[in-house]
Parts: sequence; C-alpha cells; structure tokens
Amino acid sequence: MIVIVGAGLAGLACARELTRAGRPFLLLEAAPGPGGRQRTTHRDGFTLDHGFQVVLSSYPAVSRLVNIHRLEPRWFESGALLHHDGLLHHLTSPLANPLNAVFSRSLTLSDKARLAALGLRLLATSDSTIAGGCSAPGDSTTADFLRRSGFSRGFIDRFARPFFGGVFLDNALETSSALFLLYLKRFLTGTAWLPSGGISALPKAIASEIPMECLRYNTRVASVETGGGSATGVLLANGAFLPASRVVLAVDEPSACALLERPAPPPGREVAVVYFKTRTSLYRHPCLVLPDAHEPVVRHFVQITNIAPSYAPLDWHLISATVLDPARYPSDALPVLAAREITGVFPRAEGALEHLETIRVPYAVPAQPPGFAARIPFPNLPANVYTAGDWACGASIQAALDSGLRAAHRLFK
Repeated sequence: MIVIVGAGLAGLACARELTRAGRPFLLLEAAPGPGGRQRTTHRDGFTLDHGFQVVLSSYPAVSRLVNIHRLEPRWFESGALLHHDGLLHHLTSPLANPLNAVFSRSLTLSDKARLAALGLRLLATSDSTIAGGCSAPGDSTTADFLRRSGFSRGFIDRFARPFFGGVFLDNALETSSALFLLYLKRFLTGTAWLPSGGISALPKAIASEIPMECLRYNTRVASVETGGGSATGVLLANGAFLPASRVVLAVDEPSACALLERPAPPPGREVAVVYFKTRTSLYRHPCLVLPDAHEPVVRHFVQITNIAPSYAPLDWHLISATVLDPARYPSDALPVLAAREITGVFPRAEGALEHLETIRVPYAVPAQPPGFAARIPFPNLPANVYTAGDWACGASIQAALDSGLRAAHRLFK
C-alpha cells in the first residue's frame, strides 16, 4: 500500500495521478478537509481566502487535473493600477493591450524597452531552461538582476517591488532572479483568475476526483516508521500504525523535517491579509493596485469583487490588502494602518472601509533565495520514502501540483 501524507496541492495531484493509473493508495490529512494552505473561510456572506492567491491560465498542471470551467473562473485584467505622485497610472500587459503599454505614463520609455526585450527573450526560451536557472551557481537576487539589467529605480520601486514582492512575499526582492523570470513569463503568457467559490474550490475539485475510500481526513501522522533503512509504515498521532510499502510526504518542509526527525529548515515567509467591506466602490478595473510608498504596510491591494462579485453580498464590495512581514505590527494596528494607506490612494475610502477580518498565515511560502533549487533538503532518505511540495521547485500552484505529479510517476517505476 502507498501512503500519501498531506492533502495539499502536491498530495492531491499525486493521489489523482495514482487514481488514474489504478494504483491502490491511502491519502492522510490532519485537517478536516483538503487544500493545505489553499484555504477559504466565509463570514457574513463574504468569501475570504487565506492569503492572496490566484491561478494562472499558463499553469498546465491545473487543466490536467481539473475541469476549469466547473470552477466558474473569474478573470483578472492583465495589468495593474500604479499609484505615483498622487496619480493612478493604468499599466496593462503589452501582449494584451500594446497601445496602452506603449503610451501609458506609468513607466519610462527606457524601462518599457528593456521590459519588452526581456519579455521577447523569455518567450523564445523554454520554461524548463528558465527554471533550470534556479539551481545555477550564477543565479542572483531579483533586485540585483533588475539593477544590472538597467531598470530604473522607479521601475523597481513602483512596479517590480510591489507586484513581484507581493508574489514572492519578499519586500527586498531577495528571491532567485531565475524564479522571477519564470513568473514573469507565466504572467506574460497567461491570465490570472479565481474560482468563484474561493481559492479552496481548486483543491476540493481535485479531491472530488479521488475515491472517498482512499481519503482520510482528521488523521494526523506522527512519524514515518522505518526498518532496515526502508519505510515500513506511518505512526498516527492516536498511536495506530499503518503499514506501507511506500510513503510520500506531500507536506510543507517544516512538517517533513519533523516527520523525518531532521533539523528544522530555513524559516518561511509570513503574510497577512486585511479584509475590508465597503458599500463605496473604490475603482472599476479588475486588477491590483500597487501603492507608491517607500516603506508600505500594504504591499498591494485589490477590490476583489471587481473580479469575483460572488465574494461579497449584493451591494457590498470586498477589499483584500496584502501585508508582508506582519509580525512587525500589533494585530490591532494592522487594520488602521492598512485603511490609512488605501485611503491615501482613494480618498473616497475615508470613513467607508469597515474592517471585516485579518487573516495571518505564519508559513505562506518557503524562502527561495538564489540557487535554492540546488539545495537537497532531504539527503539519504530511507528507501521507499518520497517527498513532494512547493519548497522543492518554486512556491506556486503549478510547482506544487507538478511536484505531486512527478512523485506519482516515480512510484510507477
């Protein structure tokens, strides 16, 4: 029997592939349902995702595993609103709207030319080649790459840092430049979307394709048991032992280290999302707002009901504000600080924002410094123990799903 530990995206993808192949397995999950870090809660008719997460149409693993149409995707515009010197500048993808990209005042002509040249180079390069740079000795930080490439400080501070800093949860842009290039290509070639029922609808859709008898929720694994250097099964927190010929640890890296009794990994990145409800619409575009601030509390925010009206009751709007390194602020101060910055961009929000909830995610994504993919987190694994997760190959929905698919294919050998 194959035992998969963890019903996050990686574990679900592995289980779905084993289901297709007709292989027997058991998927164990400590939580009451699937999804891992892709969680959604509901409050007073509002849909609240735990962390600002989107799906990209350029993620091939998603269409392989689910029927996207059934998720009722709600599409973002390929662009953003940049706030600078008290004005909002509308920036769109050059592939989606070339004229806007050329004539918009949001970026300088030299930055636009550099970005266009970089985009053309990425379009001519395979994803696997770009991703290979994440393990290359010459990999650098995203900030260093942008400076060496000649991008202006304005481009970095007004666009790259708020947008990609929000993607990586990394204000300083210390993340691998190769990973930045891979994300940039994904955004250039794809469009972001959300399931109308919240981000947790994606893992639930994958789980619905797995036989119920192969799924066990509310089942916490305490350790992987080995004998003679090979896996023999898993010990549950309730003391029960489940024999297994092979074990797949599809959990976050700290959990995998604990199960394998290995030293703790480098700390991951924390994020908080501050939700506001309002009856006053702040803007009409279905895209992010990137505030212009030297040391912002809010990295970016979005009136999410512009994209998915189902996220709020009728006649209400829902604002989602992303805060990086939230441990710097007292919990009760975050709504006040976030509302102040949003009001600085949209004065009409003054007195109109009602704090709904603040959701903290202590471990949102792993750190992904230059060359992170060359690291071998779990050398000398016991025989018949496999690992999968976004910590190994880049923290994205595509990477997590792909790692689960690759784990399943290793089991086929």
